[in-house]
Amino acid sequence: MSKAQKKKKSPKARRPKGAARGSRPAARGNPGIAAAARDNVVSIVGQGRVPERALEIPLSAFFLADHLTRRFEAEAELPHPVACQAGCDSCCYNQVELTPPEALLIGHHVAQQFSQAEKDLLLAHAARIIEIIKAMGPKESAARRREIPCPLLRNQTCSVYPARPLVCRAMHGLDRERCVAELRTGSLAGSQYYAHRHEIALSVSAGLQEGCKAAGLQSGRLNLTRALHDFFTQEHAVERWINGEEVFGG
Repeated sequence: MSKAQKKKKSPKARRPKGAARGSRPAARGNPGIAAAARDNVVSIVGQGRVPERALEIPLSAFFLADHLTRRFEAEAELPHPVACQAGCDSCCYNQVELTPPEALLIGHHVAQQFSQAEKDLLLAHAARIIEIIKAMGPKESAARRREIPCPLLRNQTCSVYPARPLVCRAMHGLDRERCVAELRTGSLAGSQYYAHRHEIALSVSAGLQEGCKAAGLQSGRLNLTRALHDFFTQEHAVERWINGEEVFGG
């Protein structure tokens, strides 16, 4: 993938330069990874515009990102261990951006796995978050993110973990105490992270967008909370999206 991988050098922990905690990290994209993700989308859509293929698109992207991350870290020893463990949820207070196929997969997962009472609670929580962010604005909501947990966070655990989006798969930290402190104080300084994880996720995400656009599908990035609201306030969202309709408001 990158020159660093070819030379098998240990990836260095990097601090985002000027990137606020909760914004996309300052990681470069990898054209080769993006092209692979784009080609996967085009190939899957070519097999038929049916709901099953729509849900296969994000699963294929997740497999690619997870595989590349595991391979990179198997070949290049990390100089510092990743601090994330069960119960860590500091990253779950950021406003997540994702692509339409990722949003559809999460919506489908919720529809299949959540009870009606759980879905009602989720949508009420999402509506509350949308209003809070609208009132605060992006800068204030980022600084006060501890007041706005992800609507999918439940008991310090992601309730859709198998279907979590690419940006969440890339999120990690090297100092758990610092992550907790930054959330508590509202600091936007940004913790140390391994750039390759974000490079892979952002590159696959870019390829998803390119592939969806090439196939005539809604492709623009979405806010997760708003996308959940849109998914559950209409019928047949997956089928309509794979057939070229815009189902998300952005």
